[in-house]
Amino acid sequence: MHTYIYDSYLSDKKYFNAVNEIESRLTDLGLSGRVCRLSPLRSLRDVINQELKRMPKTLVVIGNDSIVSQAISLMGGSEVPLGIIPIGEPNNIAWRLGIDEEHAGAIMSARRIVQIDLGVVDNKTFLKSAEVVGDKLRLLIDDMYAVESENAKVEIVNFLLNEEMDEVVTMTSSHNGQLHLVITKEVTHRGIIKNRTEIEQSVLPFSQLEIESEGTTVVLDGFVKINNPQKVFVLPRGLKAIVGKQRNF
Repeated sequence: MHTYIYDSYLSDKKYFNAVNEIESRLTDLGLSGRVCRLSPLRSLRDVINQELKRMPKTLVVIGNDSIVSQAISLMGGSEVPLGIIPIGEPNNIAWRLGIDEEHAGAIMSARRIVQIDLGVVDNKTFLKSAEVVGDKLRLLIDDMYAVESENAKVEIVNFLLNEEMDEVVTMTSSHNGQLHLVITKEVTHRGIIKNRTEIEQSVLPFSQLEIESEGTTVVLDGFVKINNPQKVFVLPRGLKAIVGKQRNF
């Protein structure tokens, strides 16, 4: 049996027609299953932990990037495949996996499953990227060398399209067993007539990273926040996900 988890905002009347249409498609395709609706008294963590014990055929989250990223952060290493039915915005993760609202039911029925590497930060997992926020960062890479960064944007990338990363050009992959540390900084060069500002980026592949600086926060896939994290590493083939033919990786 499938388990369907609805985000709490879908109880708003403006989503009534979209939810009804999705449910009708699932019924027509023979994909009905157990329904769980989130509320202020029912957290996603509790629901996922409870449902994974039941070992459903698929755990399907219905909503936007927020519930998807939170579900991924809790499902790393599970044998239960993750399905997504996107309703609302933003839905960049679903789009990355080739899923849209109109065809989500058919994609669920086709059941095309891929295994994807995940990044892990203190036992929570992420699919796309994690931003590291702190005043003065010191990062130990693969127990070999340290990188220090100040006044820069620091991201840990699992896999993205190039256009998602501003100026970065790097071959990231969903199954290469590596993460990438991407440091982006504005550098001002003084000239005789006027100063010139350029964007400089460093891209460093790694398998394991330790955050040695204090007061650091990491934000997973733009939604899940972890304070004072310590270790980051790659979990090869850590997520089973249902994807569409038009997936972007």
